[in-house]
Amino acid sequence: MNKKTKLKICLIANLILLLLVSLLMLIFDENDKYCRLGPHRDLIILSLKIDSWNKYYMILAVISFVKILKVFIQELAMPILDFSIYNPDKKVITDFSKNELQFYANAMYLISSLRSVCELVVTISQLDLAIFSVIVSESASFFTIRILLHEKTFVKKSVKTNIEDLNSLV
Repeated sequence: MNKKTKLKICLIANLILLLLVSLLMLIFDENDKYCRLGPHRDLIILSLKIDSWNKYYMILAVISFVKILKVFIQELAMPILDFSIYNPDKKVITDFSKNELQFYANAMYLISSLRSVCELVVTISQLDLAIFSVIVSESASFFTIRILLHEKTFVKKSVKTNIEDLNSLV
């Protein structure tokens, strides 16, 4: 099975899983507080009562800022650390000293983990905020993926090459 086929199958399976989980949430929803939209007098996020549309829009703006910045950090900076540390084929590091890499990695992981706790508190408070958070993250991810893809060269395999690959397998 080739890579594209595997990706297509996994994408469809992931979509089916999302639909199943969403359906189960709708079927078993007994708590009106989570599956509602907009501000409410009892919606409290990090000790701030979100009871007006102005406060609601402010929390959406904060979520947007945090999520966009998080995506840029995760997709642009973290691979530098992760591939420098965890790539078993990269035995020689020239960009950092051992202590620098240790400091940057542990600092980034600690800050990211602590930020994730705050994000979790916000996103579990109400479903619309969680969905908004995901939409903002994935929208920002579109741009970072595009930036990273522009740094690469793509060569399309010819049909002849594909046939030769098949013949070599036989």
